Amino acid sequence: MKKQIPSSIHFLVFALLTFACTGKNQNTPSFQLAESGKMIHIPLDTATSNVSDGLQFFSGENPLLFNLNWMENSIQIYDLTQKKKIKELKFDYEGPNGVLDIMGIYVHNLDSIFLFNQLVGQLTLIDTAGTIKNKISYEVPDQYSPAFIHNAYFKSPPILKANKLLVKTHFYGQITSVTNEQLNEKELIYEIDLKTGKTDFFGVNYPKDYLLAGFKLFEPSIAFGAGKYVVSMFGDHRLFYMDSIGTSLKEVAAKSNYLNEAIPLFPKNADGLTYRTYSYYSPHYETIEFDPYRNVFLRFAFHAMDHDPNVPVPEMRNHSGPFSIQIFDQDLKLVSEKFFDKNRYHPFDYFLTKDGLYLSTNHPLNPETKEDELAFELIEFKPIENQ
Repeated sequence: MKKQIPSSIHFLVFALLTFACTGKNQNTPSFQLAESGKMIHIPLDTATSNVSDGLQFFSGENPLLFNLNWMENSIQIYDLTQKKKIKELKFDYEGPNGVLDIMGIYVHNLDSIFLFNQLVGQLTLIDTAGTIKNKISYEVPDQYSPAFIHNAYFKSPPILKANKLLVKTHFYGQITSVTNEQLNEKELIYEIDLKTGKTDFFGVNYPKDYLLAGFKLFEPSIAFGAGKYVVSMFGDHRLFYMDSIGTSLKEVAAKSNYLNEAIPLFPKNADGLTYRTYSYYSPHYETIEFDPYRNVFLRFAFHAMDHDPNVPVPEMRNHSGPFSIQIFDQDLKLVSEKFFDKNRYHPFDYFLTKDGLYLSTNHPLNPETKEDELAFELIEFKPIENQ
């Protein structure tokens, strides 16, 4: 026999839930970004570029900044308290101590640092002494790339849970010939079993209507935080998310205040220069990142910019134009957006700390840029009043 719950109990539960939600909204501040003028300068050696191939911040008693140097196949570790390099880890490409080409890193802790390449299904696990603790071979799914972990391009950090590693991937093929129907069948992520090397898809596919209007770059950035897996696409104002892995993607409106409603399309028969110009200088979205210190999401939106023909093709991405950073609360509601003018900041080199967002000022056209240092300005999170 089913027990009847008194209506007074229903009312009490409703009241408690209402109070809890109201309290949460009142106690969760909204933020806007503001330049502080406070700088960090880190000296570099002559073999290290002032534009990083990838950064990762690691908090602790002595906060550290890991810097990836592709040319040297090395990782430099900087003490942010002392503002100096304390260690450099150089690796062979091949042989018993080889780690292949390091494309990306993930510092899980100081004894577990994952190295990723883009050639074969192999993860290398090291510590801060540079000791190779393990090499893990895994089965790369047919027609897909090895784990695509990049610390400066559409960031999508891996997610480690127990002995399973969730990673972003790319599918192989001529991208400009992909139809919307074909894209619907392509996977965004897979999971690597670190014990067996087996990989599994979860049926997390691209948004169903992404290419309906025509072709546009379909690079994603994926972030995990506040109990959500969040996906941002190059050419879509919306954010997509799952509450648990493998469930259908939901969507929320998330348009930048600085981008037009219509996202530019790409002519499929265009040449390589036109494709690069479109990829770097057309209005689009790039990395979405979860900020664990303030429990918010940040997304970088890039504004339209004309291509300067004097800029060498390999340098085009580093000569980025104006951009803005959106802040979303834990429910993916847009609460603010900060505009940054061109030629001051290098928006692909940054890191988050409890103090705020440290954004590189090493844009090639910034007259204050110096080749022998990494330079960052603290962009502070200011609470928005009367919200």
